[in-house]
Amino acid sequence: MKVVPNRGAGTAALLLLPVFAACAILFVACAAPGPPVRSEYPPPPPPTAAPPAIPVPEPARPAPPPAPRPDMAGDRLVRVRMARTPSALLLGGYAMRVWDEGGSLVSTENGNVWLQAVGDKIAWGRTKVFPSPVDVRAPGGLSLEGRRLPGRIRIVARKGEIRVVAVVPLEEYVAAVLSREAAPSFLPEALSAQAVAVRTYTLSAMASPRDPDYDVVAGVEDQVFEGVEDIDAQFRLATEATRGEVLLYRGRLARTVYHSTCGGRTESAKDVWGTDFPYLRSVFCEDCRKSPAWRWEYRMSLAEGKRIARALGVPASYDFRIDVADRTPTGRARNVRLTSGGGMRVIKASRVRQAAGYAKVKSLWMEIDPVGDGWRFSGNGYGHGVGMCQWGANGMAQWGAGYRKILARYYPMTRVASRSGRPDPWARGAGGRP
Repeated sequence: MKVVPNRGAGTAALLLLPVFAACAILFVACAAPGPPVRSEYPPPPPPTAAPPAIPVPEPARPAPPPAPRPDMAGDRLVRVRMARTPSALLLGGYAMRVWDEGGSLVSTENGNVWLQAVGDKIAWGRTKVFPSPVDVRAPGGLSLEGRRLPGRIRIVARKGEIRVVAVVPLEEYVAAVLSREAAPSFLPEALSAQAVAVRTYTLSAMASPRDPDYDVVAGVEDQVFEGVEDIDAQFRLATEATRGEVLLYRGRLARTVYHSTCGGRTESAKDVWGTDFPYLRSVFCEDCRKSPAWRWEYRMSLAEGKRIARALGVPASYDFRIDVADRTPTGRARNVRLTSGGGMRVIKASRVRQAAGYAKVKSLWMEIDPVGDGWRFSGNGYGHGVGMCQWGANGMAQWGAGYRKILARYYPMTRVASRSGRPDPWARGAGGRP
């Protein structure tokens, strides 16, 4: 059989030859080496030696309590002397931490521990003795002889005497003093006036402390302070409403003393203490009539009178007598005459009142009359009579006076300012209440 060639297939092969040639050229071009391709990332660094091991620090010890100074919030710290005695004191607390003056943690305690001064060192319990002073903190607060204290105190030993000093933020201290010095029934404006007086008195004492170990005493020598617990809301509100406000006289902190009840007229500082403060002068005041001490009376027996005389260094015989020797311009007793056995001594009336007891002889605006074998002390008011009359301030608040007006009455020539020294924007003439 004769084979006939396929002409169509040959024609197709001829047509595909150019395509095959192009693919071959492309293959050769791709296989040929080309220029290096630049990466968009830098090459990795050459390997280096391993870094030295970092030493692990030892656990940090608890930070020591800072010395009394302004804290981070700008609220200053008040050093309040709570106790001073040569006797041993019982201190109690949970998780107490004790630091020495250099900031080293020297002890941790739970429960009660006896404190006593050994010269200028502190005997802590039966086995430990620390150099004075030490700082003590306890998160749940402390107790001293059963009395609650804030959770931070300083203990100092001075020549065989132990001193316990509470360290309290200023505004907390103001609220605590207010809760003990003012009546809970007082109106808000009276409490606000009292808060400014307490704060100013405290800062003035801190500016020139009477002792290197403390600023104020927690008693009637300065202001009554019994810790920061159980402070009613009205006292905190009055403190917060006047936060940072003080009274200035010619640009300096005033000495804002105060008392419970003047009895009709306040006394000048010069006639009580012999020091003249122009803003502590006698002013008329009958707004304290609602005070329970507006009028008072006390009967002193002959035996009590003789005991007081002996305590003042005056011998008292069978014919012992007491009477007022002279008075201040307001009528308060300046000196008292003690007569016995033909001799006579003139004693400051304030010393007689202190010896008898402040709660008995409530003020020096008094009369002394012989009654039977003793004397009747009768008078007006309660306290030394200088500065703000607290019951008078409440009486002013009852007829609508604002706390700035109250302060202006009892401390004339002073002005309210913030602790920064800027005048109070609510003061009279600035659009605020009087």
